[in-house]
Amino acid sequence: MLHIDPPLLLITLVIFLGLIFVLNSILYKPLLGFIDDRNRSIKNDEESVSKNANDVGSYEAEIERILNDARAEAQAKKHTALNEAKEKAATRVAIKKESLEADYNSFMAGLADRKAELKSNLAAKLPELKSTLAGSLSKI
Repeated sequence: MLHIDPPLLLITLVIFLGLIFVLNSILYKPLLGFIDDRNRSIKNDEESVSKNANDVGSYEAEIERILNDARAEAQAKKHTALNEAKEKAATRVAIKKESLEADYNSFMAGLADRKAELKSNLAAKLPELKSTLAGSLSKI
């Protein structure tokens, strides 16, 4: 049967406790320290990512504000330029209209003068035309 040897049991217990002490100081403490350092590093990285996400959010808000300001400024400049262009076009149209009106008035004055001249020429040639017409009618 089984026989329990107390000195062997005692030596095994001492070796086991010595092995646990050695493994604890050589393997387990450095391994646990490494795991704790890694956990701290992960936690710091998570906090950094969270902070960066908040910073990105504030930067996005700043970018959106800048874009809105730029859009409003561009719209105002566009509106101002459009109004200036309309004013310039209206001025050019008015100047051209005045020029065309002056040309029209001078044309109409020239036409009236030409009409009066033709009327006077026709009036001067009327007796001659009457005699030519009478001569033509008498031939018929």
